Amino acid sequence: MFIRTGYIFLCLTLALSMLVACDSTDEVIEPVYSVVGSLEIDCAESDGVDSSSRTITCTPLKKHGDSVKVKTFDLLEGYSAYIVAGDDLEDPEVDWESSVKPGKNIAVPDTGFFGIVVLDDKDRVADVWKVVIKKAVSSSSTKKSSSSSVKLSSSSAKPKSSSSSKKSSSSSAKPVNSSSSKKSSSSSVKSASSSSSKKSSSSSAKPKSSSSSKKSSSSSAKPESSSSAKVESSSSEELSSSSVIEVPTNDPPIIVVGPPSSSNSEQAVLLRDFAVAVQNSSVRVEGKKVYVEVPYGTNLKTLRVLPMDTLANLERPVEMAFVDDLGVLGIYTVVAGMQLPGTTFNARDYSGFWATTSDAMENTVTKSSIKIKSEANLEFGSSQMTISTKEVSGSWIGIEGSWKMAGGFYFVGTYDGISAIDIYEQGYVDGTPSLNSSDISEDMSFGKPFSARPTGFDVTYSYSHVNNSNSTYPQKSLIYVMLVSSDNKVVASGVVTDNSSVGMHKAHVDLAYGSDSGILSSSYPVASGLSVGTGAENVATIHVMFASSAYAFIVDGGMLGNSDRYRGGENSKLVVDDFKLVY
Repeated sequence: MFIRTGYIFLCLTLALSMLVACDSTDEVIEPVYSVVGSLEIDCAESDGVDSSSRTITCTPLKKHGDSVKVKTFDLLEGYSAYIVAGDDLEDPEVDWESSVKPGKNIAVPDTGFFGIVVLDDKDRVADVWKVVIKKAVSSSSTKKSSSSSVKLSSSSAKPKSSSSSKKSSSSSAKPVNSSSSKKSSSSSVKSASSSSSKKSSSSSAKPKSSSSSKKSSSSSAKPESSSSAKVESSSSEELSSSSVIEVPTNDPPIIVVGPPSSSNSEQAVLLRDFAVAVQNSSVRVEGKKVYVEVPYGTNLKTLRVLPMDTLANLERPVEMAFVDDLGVLGIYTVVAGMQLPGTTFNARDYSGFWATTSDAMENTVTKSSIKIKSEANLEFGSSQMTISTKEVSGSWIGIEGSWKMAGGFYFVGTYDGISAIDIYEQGYVDGTPSLNSSDISEDMSFGKPFSARPTGFDVTYSYSHVNNSNSTYPQKSLIYVMLVSSDNKVVASGVVTDNSSVGMHKAHVDLAYGSDSGILSSSYPVASGLSVGTGAENVATIHVMFASSAYAFIVDGGMLGNSDRYRGGENSKLVVDDFKLVY
C-alpha cells in the first residue's frame, strides 16, 4: 500500500513539474535565427562579424554623431528585435521601449558597445548579438570609405517573407526590404514615463498584461501626455541654424530635422508645423510626400524651413522625419516646386516670361513700293489663350502675288522680331523681299531660369485641325516642356502633338528624365546647341512651347501662294485653358 501511494505521489510530482516547465515564460530557446545577413549598420569602417562570439564591430560615421544608424534589418515573420538594457548579454534584459528597425539611430553607451536581442514569435530569446563601436578614425581614413556600411553576409537563415513581423494597425513593426534604404515610417512616439514598464528581472518574455503588449498606433498604452513624449528613433544629426541640408545626386540621406538642441535626444518636428519662410508659399501632404509650393523665382537652394529655422537645399527631393497628429514618427519625402507665371491664361502675361510672334504679325510694314501685311494670331478671352496659323502676304507696286504661312507661337523666352517683314523674311534689310522660306526661330530665345524637378505637367486644351498639302511637314499642333541644364543638356522632357481635331480636355504628360522625347529630332522650334543629358544634371532653365502648327515657324510659300509648301494649315487653332507643372 505504501509503495503504491509513493508511486502515485511521484507521478503527480513529475506531472506538476512538467506543467510548470511548459508554462515558463523565461525559456531561452536555442538560436534559430541570426542577425547576420539581414542587418546593415551605417559605418565608416568595419572589422566585420565574428559569428563564434556573436560580435559585430564598426566605426560610426561622423554625420551620426555619437550614434550609429540601422540601414536595413529584415526579420522572420513574427520575430522582433530590441536593444538590451544594461551590459548583461548572457541573461539579457529587454528594453521594450527600444525596438531595432530600419532608420533607428542607436546611441553608443559609455561602455562602447550595446546588445541586440532577437525574440521569436512567442517573445523568447532567439539570439543575442554584441555591437562594438570603435573610436572614430582620422578624417583622412574616414574620407576614404565614408559611404561604406557594414553589410553583413552569411549563410544564416534569411527571412522567408518581407511581410509584417508583428501584426498591428500601424506599420511600425514591418521590416523594410533589404534592398531599400527607406526607413520604417511609423515608429511609435512613447512617453518617457512609460519606461517604468521595463522589466527589471532577467526574463526576456514580454509582459502579458494588455498595457504592455506590442504597441499599435491605436494602442491604449499610448501616452496621454505629449509633453513627455520621446521619439523612439530620433536622429542624432543636429542641424544648427546656419547649416544647409545638402542633397547628393545619387543617394540622398535620410535627415531627421529638428530645432537645435543641447540634449542628446533631439525632438522631431510635428508634420503640421512644417513650413518654409517664403511669402505666399504653401505646404500640402499627400501620403508620405510633403509638397512645398513657392512662387516662381524663389531660390530653392537656400530655403529656410520652419520651425527648425534651418536652411535647406530643396532643388531635389529630400527625406525628412516628422511626427504626425497620432504621435507616429515617419519618413517623408519633401518636394519643392513652383508654377509658371501666367498659366491660368485669364490675361496675357506681360512680365517678359512668355514671348509671342503675334506682335510682329499684326505690325504691317510698307517700304517704298513693298508692303508686307498679316494679322495678330494670339488672343485671350474667358481665361483661355487661342493661337492660330495665319497667312502673311506680300505685294510690290500694289500688285498682290506672294503668300506665306506662319504658325501661332506662345513660348517661354523672348522674340526679337518687330514687324510682319520679320515674319515674311527673317533678317530682311532692304530691297525686294525674298520668296524663299523664312526661319522665324532665328529671332527666338528659348528658356527662363528654373531649378525645380517636376515629374510631369497637366494641360487643358482643344485643337482645331485644318489640313495642309505638304506631306513632308503635315499640319499638327505642338505642346512641349524641356528642363535644360546650364551646359545645354536636356535633363527631362515631355511633348503633346495632335494631327486631328480634339475637344477641350485635360491631358497629363510624364516628364522623361534623361530623354528629349524625340523633340530634338522632330524639326520642331527649339533652342540651338541642345543635346540629351543623363537626367542627373541640375536644372537651370525651363523651355515651354505652345504652337498652332508644329512646323510653321518656317514661314514658306511664295508667288501665287504655292500652298503645297505651306508648313501649316490656315486657321488651325490651339486653345489652352490651363497649364500646371506636377511634382
